[in-house]
Amino acid sequence: MSDSTRLPEDGSEPSEGDGEPLSRWGRLAAGVAGLALSGAGTAAVFVTQNQAGSVVLVLGGIVFLLMLISGNPLLSLGHGDTQMLFATRRRRVIQEAEEAPPREARSALEALSTIDPRVSQDAAFIQTSARVYERLVYSELIRLFPDISVREEKVDASGFDLTVATSDRRMVSVELRESTSPVSAQTIRQLLGLAAVSVTGALLVSNQRLTRAADELLRRAQEGGSNAFFVQWRDENDSDALKDAVIVALREVGGGNPS
Repeated sequence: MSDSTRLPEDGSEPSEGDGEPLSRWGRLAAGVAGLALSGAGTAAVFVTQNQAGSVVLVLGGIVFLLMLISGNPLLSLGHGDTQMLFATRRRRVIQEAEEAPPREARSALEALSTIDPRVSQDAAFIQTSARVYERLVYSELIRLFPDISVREEKVDASGFDLTVATSDRRMVSVELRESTSPVSAQTIRQLLGLAAVSVTGALLVSNQRLTRAADELLRRAQEGGSNAFFVQWRDENDSDALKDAVIVALREVGGGNPS
């Protein structure tokens, strides 16, 4: 996990295009409109030949659903570059995701990235997405292992984000990595280095798959006795694989010091 960077304070005055947040009734109306448009667009995919029109309906529904999530009125929508300006800055939606439960936060960020693809280059968006991913994996590990200690490492010089420990003092340190590209061989080399100096096993959890070179490097290291492991986790559909990876890692390591 990369170091967090504190977001700048929002001390500037609202721009000329800024407006007041939507009221509760406004958000409700946006939600109803969003569901109606999304439903109409989905149905149109199957009953009409106008696929472009169907896509427009679905995207329009997403716009209104994002207004429901963020509480921000839509100011303008331009075709071509698909520029969408909201009454408050993009960063405010990202900050709301920081406070929301992880699943709601992920939905908000996914909606924002659909409406505004350029947000994927925003440093605050990247950092928030990574933190939301970490919170999702953490909550999922707690659900999967109710009788095992799952601890967040708030200040961890070793580079790991979580520690999973059993009552018989077997431990696995977990690194979480949310990315837009496959896990590279260089990332696996870093994982192997962390595993080599750690008294615990080392498990990398990522939303992306391994590259072929990374997979081969990890396989050779494991054959040589390395306690480094990898699993891809994107959502609950990958939870069985996550559980199996933790069980295997705990089985392979000896009794470390959980303190």
